[in-house]
This record gives sequence, structure tokens and C-alpha cells, in this order.
Amino acid sequence: TIAFPILGKKNITIDGQGAKLIFHGKILPFVVDDCENITIKNLSIDYAEPMYFAAKIIDSGKDFVEMEYDESIFHCDVQEQKLRFWGDHWEIITDTMLVNEFEPAFKGPMHNTPTYMAYFGKEKCTTFMAPIYRYLTAQRTAHNRLRLDGEIEYQHTVGKYWLCTPHLRECPGIFCNNAKNIHISDLRILHAQSMGVICQICENVTLDGVTVKAGEGRLLSTNADATHFVNCSGLVHLNNCIFENMMDDAGNFHGMYLPIVEKQSKNRLLLRFGHYQQKGVNIIKAGDRVRIVNHETLESVQEFTVKSSTLLSPENILLETEENLPECIPTGFVIENHSRMPQVHIENCSTGYNRPRGFLLSTNKDALVENCTFYNLNWGISLTGDALDWFESGSGGNVVLRNNRFDNASYAADPVIRTQSRIQKEVGQIFHKSLTVENNYFRTNGKRFMDVAHIGIVI
Repeated sequence: TIAFPILGKKNITIDGQGAKLIFHGKILPFVVDDCENITIKNLSIDYAEPMYFAAKIIDSGKDFVEMEYDESIFHCDVQEQKLRFWGDHWEIITDTMLVNEFEPAFKGPMHNTPTYMAYFGKEKCTTFMAPIYRYLTAQRTAHNRLRLDGEIEYQHTVGKYWLCTPHLRECPGIFCNNAKNIHISDLRILHAQSMGVICQICENVTLDGVTVKAGEGRLLSTNADATHFVNCSGLVHLNNCIFENMMDDAGNFHGMYLPIVEKQSKNRLLLRFGHYQQKGVNIIKAGDRVRIVNHETLESVQEFTVKSSTLLSPENILLETEENLPECIPTGFVIENHSRMPQVHIENCSTGYNRPRGFLLSTNKDALVENCTFYNLNWGISLTGDALDWFESGSGGNVVLRNNRFDNASYAADPVIRTQSRIQKEVGQIFHKSLTVENNYFRTNGKRFMDVAHIGIVI
């Protein structure tokens, strides 16, 4: 369900004039699809009831936690060793949920608490997420009390809050797809069931004066990232924004690695989506330059011009290239659309009291972060990329960090700035291009501020 579907439009301005929009249940507030020159400004987005679950911890040990919750706000029950959550015209019955311990004073995750996946099923997780799974059982000990037993491996803090996000990432605050020249300003997102603003295959996006922050009486703003940009192009500009109290990052800029299923002819490839949350998005257009990448080393093998790209199903894309493909393409190799990536400029923004990071700058174009303040649980700035798990592509380009304030940033005791990549077979190649750290202020709770790898130049 979409409240404001803006589809196939040009030169549209939505001026809320200070309106407070309050949504009920599973509904997506704004969709901007196949549009050009769209402005959304002067309004706030909130939900009548929280789309997460939080309960105050009243007792704990390394193998159990007991908590109580406000039944006027949260609704939870145990049903056949699954947790059932419900609210205004919605219900979720699940055996898996992401958990963090939250400090109510600043509405953020505690510095010494691990993020884990509470799991009530019988099967063992065999994916790359397996290390964070905790195998638990659940029972109601009173009408508003819940007790979990099992391999928590951590003693929760009495008086803090056990917080989980059982919802799927279905309803971001604003979803933009295949659009050009988007301007979002003077907008507050107090709560969203998924990400705050997500843009995919968009060109030129500006967020000016956008605040993502938990509303009064709430612990969480968004159940995932405040902002997220997938295979965008042109310039993504974030100015005068505040991103706090999220269950995930302040901003993630990346592309997708698409695993190659088979070579069907001399210039045709059948591709699939590497991660289930990426399905159904055709990130490639005619005229784009793509390259074949070795998934183990992340080295580029060969580059091609796209003749056509067809989304055959939510699972597969048929890619046709102008040039002939290599005779043999090893199993596991992936396609990267490196031409559809944005230049990034982030200025005068602040972000923190969230799990886990600030900005992930996985774009091969220039990225400038200046005059910003960071107080995130984990890294303030991260450059990454992998073709094994998340399949989020994009080697870092020329990244400049200038005049920023990292004030108790990475308060969980990680490095404040981190460059990494999931390279399975080390070959000594440079993955990220360059990093310049100039005139920044660092206040940390440990003797570390930077951890870099697979990068060409560090200044």
C-alpha cells in the first residue's frame, strides 16, 4: 500500500507546509518512480505505533534474559516457539529477529553489547550470518513479561532495553526508483518500518535539512539505514542532515555484483541476484559500461558495453553486450555496472547513536565528507565491497575527509575510519583508490582511529 505514488511525473513539488503525516500499519509513505524534477519538502513522517519491539530488562544471565513491556504500545505473544507481534491491521509471526540492547538515555545501542540474531527455530544457520545467531527458546512469564533462554553468550544489563526488529524491510519512508533530479528538504522522519530514504538507479539526488531521529517516547527511528543509494549516478548531495537512533547505517552508497549463471551465446549472459534483498532490480541499462569481476580477488577481468538488459524474473537478468564475451568464464565470476555510480558530497551533517556505522562510501567516483560530526557505535566512515555475501560492489574512488569531528565516534572501540574488502584470495591488488584525511578532530575511547587495507594512497 502506497500513500503518495508519484509515478511517471515531471516537475512536481509536494510542499507539506509543516504537515505531520502519521501512518498506520504496513504502508509506504512516498514512492517516486520513473520521474524527473521532483521536490518533497516541509513535512514529517511518523507511524501511529512503533514498528519494532522493545522491553525493559528486569533480570538476566549469560543464558537467559527476562523483560517486561508496555502492553499499551507493544503486542507480543509466544506461538509454537515463534514470536507473534501484531498491531494496527498487521501481524508478524517469526522465528528470527535482529537484536540490540539500547540505552534509553541517548536512544542508541550500548557500547559493550553485541548485535545478535535471536532465533527460535531448529535448523542451524549455515550462511555468513551464522556467527551472530543465538539459539533460544521463549516463554511468557506474565501477561507483559517475556523470558528467553539459550546461548545468549552475553549478560544483558538490567534497566536497559532489549530491542528487536521483526519486520521485513518492506516500507521505507521514501522510495525512489529510476528517477532524475530529486530534491528532499526540510523533512523529518521520526519512524519508518524500513529505511528512511532509499534511491536506486537514480541520477542527481539532494537531501537538504533532512532529519532521521526517533520521536518522543520512541527508541528507534528507522528499522534499517537512514539513507541508502544503489547504483545511482550524477551527484548525491547530503547537506545539513541529522541521522540518529537507526538500527543500521546513516548512509550506504554502493552497487551490486551480479553472479553469472551461464554464458548463453558469444554476447549473452544470464545473471542472478547475489542477495535475496536485491532481487527484481534491473540496475543495468543500454549504453552502460560493465565489467566481469573475479569474485575471489575482486579484480576486473574485462569490460563491455551493454546492448540490452532484460529483467526476466525477480531472480534473473539477461545481459547482451556489444562486444564478444570471453570464451570461458569461470564459475562464480560476477558482473559489475561500474559506470552507474555517484559522486558523493556530504557536508554539515551529524550522525550517531545508531547501529552500526556512519557512511559507507563504496562508490568509484569522488567522495567528499566535510564539516560533519560522528558519534556512531562502530565505524564513522567505511569503504568496503564483496562478491561473496552481501554482493555490494563499488571500490572506493578518491575519498576526502576534511574538517570533520569524530567525537566519541566508534564508541564500541572499533577504528573510526576503516577500509576493507572481502577478498577471498589475496593477490596484493589495490581495490580502493585513495583516502585523504585532512584537518579532522578525533576523540576516541582507545588508541586507534584508522584501519586501512587494499587501498592505493593514504594521505
